[in-house]
Amino acid sequence: MRRRLSPQLTLALALLAGSAACGDGSGPSRSLIGTWELASYSDHGVLGVTTGTMVFQSDGSFEVRGTVTYPGEPTDSLTVVGTWELALGQVTLTTGGESAVWGMAWQDEELTLTLDGPLPTNVIVLRRPGP
Repeated sequence: MRRRLSPQLTLALALLAGSAACGDGSGPSRSLIGTWELASYSDHGVLGVTTGTMVFQSDGSFEVRGTVTYPGEPTDSLTVVGTWELALGQVTLTTGGESAVWGMAWQDEELTLTLDGPLPTNVIVLRRPGP
C-alpha cells in the first residue's frame, strides 16, 4: 500500500504557494493573493476529484476549504489553515508545524504547484474563478 501525506497537509502546503507577485509583469496577474478554485489534485500520480477554494492572504496566511475524492475511496473534507512564504520562484507552505516546498508553473490564470521530491509527486492545479 502506498504511503501518502494527508490531503489536508499536502493541499494546504501546495495551495499556499505564495501571495507575492511573480513573473515579468506582462500578461495575466502572477499574484497568489486572492481566491483560487481547486481545479485538480494528484497524490503520487493518483488524480483526485476536487471541489472548493484556496485563499491566500497578503499577511502570509492561507485557508483551504473543499473536498477531495480518490478512486475507490470515500470523500475527504478539506479544511486547512496555515502560512506561506515565497522565495526564488517556489512557495513554502506550513501547516500544523510541517513545511513543504512547492514549485510553481503559471499558464494564463492557472497555477500548477508541484511538491519537490521524487517522482511521481503531488500536484495541485489552481484556477482563478471566472467572472
